[in-house]
This record gives sequence, C-alpha cells and structure tokens, in this order.
Amino acid sequence: MNDIITIPVVLSSEMLFGIPVTYSSDEDSDVTDEENIVTMMLIKSRKIKKPQRIENYIEATISGYTKQEFQQHFRVTIEAYEQLLQTVGPYLMRQAATGRSTVQVEKQLLSVIWILVTPDSYRSVGERFGLAKSSLSQCFKRVVKILNAVAPTIIKWPEGMQLQNVERRFHAFARMPHCIGAIDGTYVEIKAPKEDPQSYITRKCNYAFTLQAIAVPSLKFTDAFIGYPGSVSDSRIFKNSDFYNAVNANMGHYFAEEHYLIGDKAYPNLPWCIAPYINRGNLNAAQVYFNTVHAQTRQVIERSFALLFGRFRRLKFLDMNDTKLIPATVIAACVLHNVCLDFHDLHIDDYINNGIDYVVNNNDGDDGIGENVAIEGRRRRDALCRQIFLNRH
Repeated sequence: MNDIITIPVVLSSEMLFGIPVTYSSDEDSDVTDEENIVTMMLIKSRKIKKPQRIENYIEATISGYTKQEFQQHFRVTIEAYEQLLQTVGPYLMRQAATGRSTVQVEKQLLSVIWILVTPDSYRSVGERFGLAKSSLSQCFKRVVKILNAVAPTIIKWPEGMQLQNVERRFHAFARMPHCIGAIDGTYVEIKAPKEDPQSYITRKCNYAFTLQAIAVPSLKFTDAFIGYPGSVSDSRIFKNSDFYNAVNANMGHYFAEEHYLIGDKAYPNLPWCIAPYINRGNLNAAQVYFNTVHAQTRQVIERSFALLFGRFRRLKFLDMNDTKLIPATVIAACVLHNVCLDFHDLHIDDYINNGIDYVVNNNDGDDGIGENVAIEGRRRRDALCRQIFLNRH
C-alpha cells in the first residue's frame, strides 16, 4: 500500500551560524505592497482579471500525494524533503518582530524546489503555490541564501571511515588505488549578461558560468566552486579556486601521502592531482592502459554533473536577469543534490540519462603550475602507471 505523506512543521530560529537572517512575508517588501495595491485597484476598476491561483495547494493536494507521486512532481524523495525542512526550515521562519503574517515555510521550500526542478515560469509557479510573482522571487532569494549558508556542512571533504569508503569504492571501479576524488568543470548555460557578455562566451559559442566540482563514487560533491565566466579555462579556474588555495595552505588536511584526485587533460599533474597522458601516438602499453583506467574512474564526476542537471532541470539553461544571483543558485542546487543522495532514490539513473547531454566541459588546459611541481606530479603519475599496469590481472 502506498503511504500518504505528511508535511511536517518546523521550529523557528533567528540566527544562522551566528549571522542574522532577514525574512519577509507576502507583504514584507515594498515591491509586493505596491504590486498588491495596484493589482487590487485595477481589479476593482475591472481593467484586469484577478490572478487565478491554486488555493491551498499544499494542504489540499500535496498532502494527499503518495511518496511516489511526491517524487514524481518534485524529483526529490519525501525523506530528502523532510531532511531539508529540518535543516533549513527553522531559518525560513520570519523573525517574530513585526507581527505581519509570513509565507508558510513549507510553501517557501516547496516552491523553490519546484522552480529548480522544472523549467516553469515564475508566474505559473506562483499561481500553483498561491504567491505573487514578487513574493515568489523573494522566497527564492531567501531559500538560496540559506542553502548557501549551510553549504559547508553538506558539501564537505570526506574524513575517517567515510574517506576509507570513498577510497575503497573508487578502487572497485577500475582498480585505481588511493584515489579520493574526481575533479572537472562543466558549463552552466545562461542568457547573455547585460555587463561584459563577451567574457561568458564558451567554446560552444554559448553564454555560461563554469562550475568546478569534485565528486566521489556516491555521486556526492565534496567541493563545488563557481564564479568564473565560461571563457576562462578549467586550468585557470582550478588554480584560482578556493580548494586549490586551501590545499596549498594545508595539504595534510586534505591528502595523506598516498591520496590524490584525478582530472582530465585540462588539469595539471601534481602530487595530489593526476591527469591522463596526452596521446600523441607515442604512448606505451602501460600508459594506454593507465588512461583507460583513469577514464573509467573519472566517470564519477561526469555522472554527478549529469544527475545535477537531470534532477534540477532549471540548470540546463538559467534564464535569470540577476547575473550575480546565478552562482548562489547553482551552489544551492549542489546542496540539494547532496541531501537527496542521503536517501534511497530509484530514479537516479533516469535523471542521469536526462542530464548527460548537458554536461559540457572546457578541455583546453595549460600546465602553468610551476616546473618543479609539475615534474614531481609527472613522477607520481609514472609510478602510479607502473603500479596499475603490473596489477592489472
């Protein structure tokens, strides 16, 4: 028998990691006030029709969904949603200061999930959840802000037993030892920005930001970095990323002596980042075999990106006017991506198939890390290549 879901209630909180968070209601912003006043005046004068919004969509419709129906509509399991509600719900409760009614917490979260998993317009989503377009926009910004604030607790580097499990599962793919992450970048396509649009043109002649991420066999992200426009190479983004700087500041925190990441040919060879051999027709048998093992293992990051795009279909083309909000929106989706993977999901392969065609990266690389470091990295790769080739049977 299918279980009927229950939408839980969350407790309130006024602080997020010690940072005050501002909340607003349907009537909390000046824009919303003006919109409501003008709308009502026009309705009374019969110059426009009252928006046809669905009444009590959550209480009358969603609350009657089975678990399967909930995931069919929202592309997340009910268990993942309940976890999200417990994690971010308290910070979506308006601070009890003004006495104005607030947008229901469940409505805020569910409407934003709907925006991210569908290509629906803000107007149609607002009508579905009974929200003015401006109110929905405020809800979206609020939820995205909070998801970014909790991101360090959800997108995080594996440690302890979790790290050992990651290493073991990577080895199971193609017998590549001691790997603990696969790194790559992919384009998140956007419409032409109003400012400096040329910087965002990719090698595919589209406008985009580049998302750099590290993934593990569970398809979770252990790091995500976005902010550079699509014209910038993966190599340059890597060298300017927060992760690269953090590793250089404290490599022992991220990598034991034997551990490393793998990346495609756009990435440099470092003691902790191993790229494949570039095939110019002169590779020996061991190097060819190494590249095969490397590529099979690296599929983890490609599948993670495909799952991200397939579940959160809005990312296939982010039609947003506020370019500055786009990186935060992508990170918010990465947070939701990780939360979803904490719970059993029978549709992951479907989402991956739906998103795989949208995973496009920039393979143009330039190894400018520094000759001494590069030599050490190549020595590490050569040693790893010999080990893998000797243990191939």
